Amino acid sequence: MTAEFEIIEEYLLLGQRRFRVRELGSGIVFNVSADSEEEAIVKARELYDKVRADRAVRLSGQG
Repeated sequence: MTAEFEIIEEYLLLGQRRFRVRELGSGIVFNVSADSEEEAIVKARELYDKVRADRAVRLSGQG
């Protein structure tokens, strides 16, 4: 199953374009710096995959 994402906010911070991107299934919100909405979603997806992988490793270590 592929996660779906949506841009919920775009803003400037210290001259840097930033986005708040929500993963629709879990509601997790990622704040990323990007030049476009497409790049923001790619970065949020990468962070989401890292979070899921980290959680899987932690859970597999518990017996």
